[in-house]
Amino acid sequence: MNRGFTLLELLIVIVVLAIMLSWSVPSYQSLTESSKMKRLASELNGLMLLGKSQAVLQRRRLWAHVHMTGSTSDDGQWRIALTDDSAPGEGKVIQQIDGVAFRDIAVEVSYSSNQISFDDVHGRPSSGNIAFYPVGKPTHKLKLISHTQSARIRVCSSNSRGPHYGFASC
Repeated sequence: MNRGFTLLELLIVIVVLAIMLSWSVPSYQSLTESSKMKRLASELNGLMLLGKSQAVLQRRRLWAHVHMTGSTSDDGQWRIALTDDSAPGEGKVIQQIDGVAFRDIAVEVSYSSNQISFDDVHGRPSSGNIAFYPVGKPTHKLKLISHTQSARIRVCSSNSRGPHYGFASC
């Protein structure tokens, strides 16, 4: 009695596995994309809240400087550093977010001079927003929005069709 597998049986198993893998890859990419977007939203929100609380705690103005070439970056070559100096690259860095872990996520900043200031009395951030979305999917855009008057910071989905990644529409 012959034991083992024939070449035909092994080829059939390999073809079935290849088909199953081809069905799972898009699902895996979607899961990875969703995870990156949620993590970036959480980290940006955390940096902004830290800026507010540290400005009040230290009783001095703080700045979050956005370092990137141009107004949009999708290659992960950006950085946001929370510092105690108004000049970019100067002062003590309190916290920073690096874009390397967020490759393939496009980031757009709409703050004047690419910096966010936090006042020393109430920790109010300057008004503006940071928008981010997966490369090639601008309809899946999320925004971190800050308002000076209300000192409110929120993350929301800027798509008019409804929420994305669990964030309500703006």
